[in-house]
Amino acid sequence: MAERVATRGPAEPAARVDDGATTRDARGEWAPRVLQQGQPFVWPPQPKKLLRFLLGFPGFLWPFGAAFYYGLAALTWRFLQPGAPDLTTFTELRAGWILPMYARNVALLLVLAGVWHVLLYWRRSQDTRFKYNKRWPSTRNKAFLFNSQTWDNMLWSIASGATVWTLYEVLLLWAYGRGLLPFADLRANPVWHVAFFAVLPFWHDLHFYVVHRISHWKPLYKAAHYLHHRNTNVGPWSGLSMHPIEHLLYFTRWIILLVVPSHPIHMLYLMQRPAIGPALGHAGFDQLVLKKDTDKRISIDNYFHYLHHRHFECNYGASSIPFDRWFGSFHDGTPESYARMRRKRKLPPEEAPANGR
Repeated sequence: MAERVATRGPAEPAARVDDGATTRDARGEWAPRVLQQGQPFVWPPQPKKLLRFLLGFPGFLWPFGAAFYYGLAALTWRFLQPGAPDLTTFTELRAGWILPMYARNVALLLVLAGVWHVLLYWRRSQDTRFKYNKRWPSTRNKAFLFNSQTWDNMLWSIASGATVWTLYEVLLLWAYGRGLLPFADLRANPVWHVAFFAVLPFWHDLHFYVVHRISHWKPLYKAAHYLHHRNTNVGPWSGLSMHPIEHLLYFTRWIILLVVPSHPIHMLYLMQRPAIGPALGHAGFDQLVLKKDTDKRISIDNYFHYLHHRHFECNYGASSIPFDRWFGSFHDGTPESYARMRRKRKLPPEEAPANGR
């Protein structure tokens, strides 16, 4: 949903948009807003806000929410999956259909994460406007391979992330072919397919919360999840930059398919969304400027998860299901939330910088 600065008469200048240029704290951090309780779990219901949540840009359902990933899964099954739609193709593990899947997944990562990176970080099309942190990805940091945050993130995303992602897809297609997974034919069960599609976005967020909390269990954090959290100043390639152990856990949204009848399109949705969605979720910008001269822009809000990367022990889930509110780990970006988080972690009081950082 594009926003445009309202046109005013000559005697009344346009109100300045807060894009972080003059409102950052001493650390270069920018807080675009105080986070409110997210839709759709708000009572009493707020129909207009709920509709905007579902259909506004980027949208929980449309255009870059569930509908985009369902569409991508359907197109993949129809045009980019070797052997489809004949499930008997997958009864034998053969390089002829496995290797093209790996190439396809790497290409999807390169294109979708690459577009955001080139636009926002290589070309720097809007400089630091609407960027949560004014710093750019590290290029001289020994914590990263090659001393480069971007190249390090790309390596882990492709070498580990795309490999584990493809491995699970291959095994699941093999299980469909062997009759080891409950199968629901698309044409024979259209109502069931639509109903299951409606449930999967919430399952996606539930799974993310649970696995993310497990990843912060101290032994697992030290063994694997620490690698992802080196990225306190995130970029598009940070989203899938994880240790192989974490990838093995992260990509297990498919476990629901062990008990619920499904089609490979459902499976592809459950695998592709967590693989390519984090590129936008870790973009590090709140809004994308479309036209500088008119200040036309669209929301690519990922502030909720950005706060997690800044503070670690908060905002484990997604803003769509308020698990963090229910279990006391919600951070809304204010100094009060900052202080409450420190008390919970039994840290000494600290004066939070401006904007709650």
